[in-house]
Formats: sequence, C-alpha cells, structure tokens
Amino acid sequence: MSAIRRFHAPLIVMFGVIIAMVAFATPSSAASYATQPTTSVSNQAPAAGSAVTFCGKDFLAGETVTIALSNGTKYPSVVADASGAFCTTVVLGATLTGTQTLTATGTTSGRTSSTTIQVAAATANAGVTPSTGGLAFTGAAVIGIGALGGLLLIGGATMVLASRRRKVSA
Repeated sequence: MSAIRRFHAPLIVMFGVIIAMVAFATPSSAASYATQPTTSVSNQAPAAGSAVTFCGKDFLAGETVTIALSNGTKYPSVVADASGAFCTTVVLGATLTGTQTLTATGTTSGRTSSTTIQVAAATANAGVTPSTGGLAFTGAAVIGIGALGGLLLIGGATMVLASRRRKVSA
C-alpha cells in the first residue's frame, strides 16, 4: 500500500478539523464583555405632539445621559440612578412624522443605545394607534452548527468510501 493511500483518510479528517477551527475561531485578545445599554419607549407608534416615556438601563451609576431625536431635537439630560437606569418623558413635536430614532448617550462612558419609533401624523380623532409589531425572534443562529454537521457528514462518507476501497484492493 502506498504512503498516499495510507495517509488519505487522516488527511481528510485533519482538513475537516482545520476548516471547523477556522469557522469557529474567535480573537484571543477580545475585550472583556461589557453589558451594552438598552432603551425602550412606552409606545412604539405615538402620534405627533404626544408624550412617550423613554427608559434606559445598563449605563454607569450616576452618569449623565443625553437624549436626542434623529431629526436633531435634543431633550434635557437625565442622570442614571445607582443601578444605571433612567426614565424620562419625551414630548414629540406637533409636526413630527415618520420613522424617528431616540438615542441615549452616556457622557462619561460614551455608551449609546437607540430605539426607533414610528410617529403618526396628528389627527383630530387621535386616540388609540394600531400596534405595529411583528413576530418575536425566538430561535438561534444555527448556520455554524449546520456547517459543522455538514463537514462531519462529508468526512464520514469519505472515510466509508476509503475503507471500502481498501477492502476491495486487499
């Protein structure tokens, strides 16, 4: 039996392992994990001229947080409490419409978090606005697991074929 045939299956397995390592590799000098701040609003689809409660968490304790709207409107700053959370009321402009983004920025940490709202034009009978929700994402990213499974399947099939050829030639 030639050396190439003898090392054929282990080389394929080694190649599969190298591909899997490259696919799942992460930087070794990654920065330590820091919780990113999050923000939310009391109403995702408010009417123009209405008020929404804008809340955030995971900022630094006692940090001043600036609040701005994507159209350039700046709101009064708030101070995060001992747990790094805040809540404030934001009054939207009477002529504001369309998709807008409320952004909170910590002045000390530089951490930011944004929440998008859909502002409806003010109407004479502005009351209950329809919910513009969607389905929640409840799954997991499985592309990596699927790729590893595919590589293992291909490697196993290759080993079966190699062992059958070895038996035939013996």
